[in-house]
Amino acid sequence: MKVSGLLFLEIIFCVGLLIAQSKTVSAEAKVLYEGDSIYNHIRIDQDGEERCMLFGRYKDKRQTCINMSNPDVSIFEYTGMMFVGFLFHPDSRDVALIGLGGGYVPSVFSRNLPSVRIDSIEVDPLVYKLAQKYFSLKATPMQTFTVLDGRQYLKKTERKYDQIWVDAFNTDYIPVHLTTKEFLQLAKSRLTKNGIVVQNVHNANKLFDAQVATFRAIFSNVFVFNGKKSRNAIIVASDNPLYKPSNFKQSLKNRVKIGEINLKDEAYKYDPTLKIAKTSVLTDDYNPANFLLHQDH
Repeated sequence: MKVSGLLFLEIIFCVGLLIAQSKTVSAEAKVLYEGDSIYNHIRIDQDGEERCMLFGRYKDKRQTCINMSNPDVSIFEYTGMMFVGFLFHPDSRDVALIGLGGGYVPSVFSRNLPSVRIDSIEVDPLVYKLAQKYFSLKATPMQTFTVLDGRQYLKKTERKYDQIWVDAFNTDYIPVHLTTKEFLQLAKSRLTKNGIVVQNVHNANKLFDAQVATFRAIFSNVFVFNGKKSRNAIIVASDNPLYKPSNFKQSLKNRVKIGEINLKDEAYKYDPTLKIAKTSVLTDDYNPANFLLHQDH
């Protein structure tokens, strides 16, 4: 197991929603674990059938949740939305996931996409250990787990991916080195010919505009899907997508559902008329991401 030597780059870093969805924890909720990692305070709750991993000390904020009796259910809207990647590239065989949390995404792959290899990269070793213990996460020949900073992983790996998913954000902090033009250039260099980058973001703040602008500076095609039940959005970017939203009907012939996720429903969340405010591209030298994150539109 590799552990990043650049841990200082992601203080208070965790994986999950950019802005976590709220829930009032019931009196029956049971705390299965609570403690501190080198990055954050982590808590695992069991509330009925839902088991959740929480980051920070907000008792009403959930970052990763899995329904233990029906683990294919996407409790958070954004996790289902990220699977639109399979509308753009339905025959994907290799996927990288930066950000693990409780491992909902790899678990869906394991049950419903067994022929697709997924390499999950998580910076926090404790998150990975807790995902194994409390969410039954297991490595297989088609599923690998690496404890390392996501950018460092892409820099070191020689593997090319059909899809690279980025879901590595906290409720009030974003690792800025995963938002820049230079990071996207690196991710682009690790894509196959028709490969795509899929990133979970939040569309209610000024950082969203900067992130879209940065994607547009690197990729020829940038598509945004907006949540209907949340303020989460998914950015999909590619120079050569196999399919675009205008011909999703063709790609839907390959696959309509992945477990409980209906790709046709997710496709309707595409925003063809997206407009953003004039803003600067995020770079390694100029990146006010955490300031913009707290600035509402």
